[in-house]
Amino acid sequence: MFGILVLSAHAACAQAATEAKGVEGFDAQSAGGPFGLEKKVNEFGVWGGGSFSTPTLIGKTEETRLAIVALRYARVLARGDNLSLKYTIDAVPVARLSFPVFEQAAPPGSGVLKRRRTFTAAGLSPVGFQLNFRRRERVQPFVQTSGGFLYFGARIPEERGARFNFAGDFGGGVQWKTSLRRAWTFGYRYQHVSNGYRAEVNPGFDSNLFYVGFSIFR
Repeated sequence: MFGILVLSAHAACAQAATEAKGVEGFDAQSAGGPFGLEKKVNEFGVWGGGSFSTPTLIGKTEETRLAIVALRYARVLARGDNLSLKYTIDAVPVARLSFPVFEQAAPPGSGVLKRRRTFTAAGLSPVGFQLNFRRRERVQPFVQTSGGFLYFGARIPEERGARFNFAGDFGGGVQWKTSLRRAWTFGYRYQHVSNGYRAEVNPGFDSNLFYVGFSIFR
């Protein structure tokens, strides 16, 4: 995903060289639509979402549930006729991860009990990129990827695990510009959480995360 975005950024820069020169910022009068983003535009937003199903493509833990609330800053790095590439940073003030655990019922031999454990974390994804298509239009599809960490209040999945875990994702969605300076985002991320084998136990947690966000551009 990162390689695709880098190649797309190169294409965006090549397209930008063919555009007529104009002021940096919002190109409200550009041909093709009034919702284009130009280089050096800043985006401030908030988004949140949760997972409804649990794949095990990378991680091994089944029935994982993840909920995240995040604050976003993004900046347009390059743009072409139809593309814009953004650098993104997501600060996560709160994330909740839950998964099932199995325990021996009392008295011994009476079976196994299943319950869920829930952990709360905060974190940061300081390295991210988002590529918007149809950048001059009201509805802009995009693909994105980001990486960072989550720090939990206790070791996960148990004492042989770790509090500090790496977090990475990739996905896509649409950004709906309600005006020149405001937009709603509807997206999907394949989210992976893992301690990177820095601890004795590292089952890994994957989630299909669906989210909604709101942004202001300046």
